[in-house]
Amino acid sequence: MSFSVNTNSNALAALQTLNLTQQSLTKAQGRISTGLKVSGAADDASTFAIAQGQRGDIAGFQQVSNSLALGSATVAVALQGAQSISDTLNLIKAKVVQGQDPTQNASAIQNDINSFIAQINSTAAAAQFNGVNLINDVNAGTAIAANDKVLSALNIVGGVETAATITVNSQDLRATTLGVSGVNVSGSTETLTFDPTATIAGAGGGTDQIVLNINNANGVGSTAKTFEFIDTSLVATTAPQFGSNTVIVTDATKSIGQNLALIAAGLQKAGLSASFDTNGNLAITSSTGFGANGTLTLSSPGGGTSAVTLAAGSAGTALGLVNAAIAKVSTALSSLGTAANQISTQRDFVKTLTDTLTTGVGQLVDADLAAESATLQSLQTKQQLGIQALSIANQGPGVILALFR
Repeated sequence: MSFSVNTNSNALAALQTLNLTQQSLTKAQGRISTGLKVSGAADDASTFAIAQGQRGDIAGFQQVSNSLALGSATVAVALQGAQSISDTLNLIKAKVVQGQDPTQNASAIQNDINSFIAQINSTAAAAQFNGVNLINDVNAGTAIAANDKVLSALNIVGGVETAATITVNSQDLRATTLGVSGVNVSGSTETLTFDPTATIAGAGGGTDQIVLNINNANGVGSTAKTFEFIDTSLVATTAPQFGSNTVIVTDATKSIGQNLALIAAGLQKAGLSASFDTNGNLAITSSTGFGANGTLTLSSPGGGTSAVTLAAGSAGTALGLVNAAIAKVSTALSSLGTAANQISTQRDFVKTLTDTLTTGVGQLVDADLAAESATLQSLQTKQQLGIQALSIANQGPGVILALFR
């Protein structure tokens, strides 16, 4: 064994051990301070890559959860609005039934009904959340708008990730669409069903017209109203079959469906309230022209040969209109309620899935702090021993001086 003051091998060995201990101690302190055993790619590249991928999924599902929360609130507002409209329709029904009593003040009852109808429109217009209204959608039933979809999940099929949505069928619960805007207990309402592809003009010369007879409760009488639909080309040459008839000018080049607006305008000029129901038919209301049991008949005058096929629908009484509206709102409530339940279920699933993914990432990268505490104490002891060993090793060259005394 040789002694040298230039090279202290014992000190070098002690210093190397102390450096290794210090490096391990730094890592242990880092795991304790961050709570992570894998905080970067340098710690464990493959584990860190997996964890980062899962963190991306978690961030995506957190946004899906936010979207579901927004959709849930939107549907909840629509449901509340639809329930309010349903309650209002029940009040209208009660008033309509009350109006069947001849001893009641029909005019006062009608005023109440009109206020309830206005309330329906107000509720439908106000039931919106974040600018989205699911019960006042004029396109309801004809198209699925972007606002009718709620982001619900992130699906991975064949390695390709796509966004999934829940479709919420919007509704149109305005009074006009429900068919109650023309409810009238002080008169009666009749509905005409038209063949939308038929045309006004027929084949008979001078007889290209249709006579619509609105009979009162006792049949045709002094209060009956008769209308003739005459093509514009025949107005100058064709006189009404009956001098007191009301003439409605139509366009023979267009179908009945295209002439509905002209027909309705003509009826309104004659003092009747005419509007279209949800099927495109004419709902004609009169407070004096015909009774609750009045009928509508259609005929071609003068034995002419008309190519038009028109059929009178059954009497659309106020009670029938309200019952039909109540049925429509019930269907809307069912649709919105189903969507609300679907969103709620999906929201719970996404939350559970997000929690599971978060737990999985934690198992991959989280440090066991109990174990790290024990490791820290061990390394601190080794550090102290290393410092002591280095101190002893540094004292070695001093021993050589004794050889020269």
